Amino acid sequence: MVKQKITGLWVRMSWIMVAWLMGANMVAYAAADAELARFTQANVYFQQKKYDSALHLYQACIAAGILSPDVYYNAGCAAFESRQIGQAVYYFKKALLLAQEKGLPTKDIEHNLHVAEQQIKEMPETLPPLFFVSFWYRLAHLFSLNTWALLVGINIWILAFLLVVKWRKRSPAVKYFLIGSICTLIWFIALATSAYQSTHPRRAAVCVLPQVALYTAPDSQSTVMMQLYGGVSCKVIDTAGQWCKVQLPNHTSGWVRADAIQLL
Repeated sequence: MVKQKITGLWVRMSWIMVAWLMGANMVAYAAADAELARFTQANVYFQQKKYDSALHLYQACIAAGILSPDVYYNAGCAAFESRQIGQAVYYFKKALLLAQEKGLPTKDIEHNLHVAEQQIKEMPETLPPLFFVSFWYRLAHLFSLNTWALLVGINIWILAFLLVVKWRKRSPAVKYFLIGSICTLIWFIALATSAYQSTHPRRAAVCVLPQVALYTAPDSQSTVMMQLYGGVSCKVIDTAGQWCKVQLPNHTSGWVRADAIQLL
């Protein structure tokens, strides 16, 4: 009798769990459909040259938590057409990071980012990267992060297999294969680490307002060092209330209002 009651309780609990999961899936699908409809309507607005309306809907999709290179890329295009250069550069940079992380083509994103950056009123002067740095950057983004992780995992298994073979059979050939596997593993780990760090930049930001003052201290009464224009990249190195201390590409540092920049 007690066993039958317990069995019946488990059956009822199972049905409740199934119903809950079905309800959660229905809610998730409904939310996904709503965001897809919003994204589609934004594309329609863009084709109709209603760029402000399109940008508003793209931003709503982003606020809903959609991390898609397409959404950010389209938002960048709409912001550029709306003459919001700071927003355009931010969205293109974000789209580029997401595309690189997923191993997707980046040619169009890089082109539009370059065009948008040419519209920045005053870009801080910086030295071009060294050839080796550019080559390593391209090599790190040859594959997606998942692919690099898979290559590292496969190499670890190969290394483990070679260690077992070497332990059972001492052969010069196995020794050379083992050394080669270790070198390849180190190479793959270095590339995977570089790919992760470049697609997840720490405290990297973009000035999204058309123009904002760069102060010597987190106080609007302090000395203005220079004017920062929309689209200029920077790195947040400190915060104080509603202020952020940023470092520009030319290593100039100063304080700006927190709402003037947006973290990538």
